[in-house]
Amino acid sequence: MMIGTRFALMIVDSATVLYIIDFSGRGELSARQMQRAKFLWSLQKLADESGVAVVITNQVEAQVDGSAMFAGPQVNPIGGNIMAHASTTRLALRKGRGEE
Repeated sequence: MMIGTRFALMIVDSATVLYIIDFSGRGELSARQMQRAKFLWSLQKLADESGVAVVITNQVEAQVDGSAMFAGPQVNPIGGNIMAHASTTRLALRKGRGEE
């Protein structure tokens, strides 16, 4: 599909949830991260070869150490270093109050 038509943007929604469902528990963490790395590498290759921008949405998890009590709720993106290193630019969006 990418060969016959020129696209400028590809959006991958919830890229990490696919691997959470298929791999469960810490025993499969290594296999999950390897599969996620292959997927992200293939997206990078596709972006480079076809000149398309790739936007990946991701989930976040609450930070449950004691610091949330003092600094307000903190969230971290899931996916570990694999997701962090595969990203060029990362944006964090949150819901505001009222019109914010």
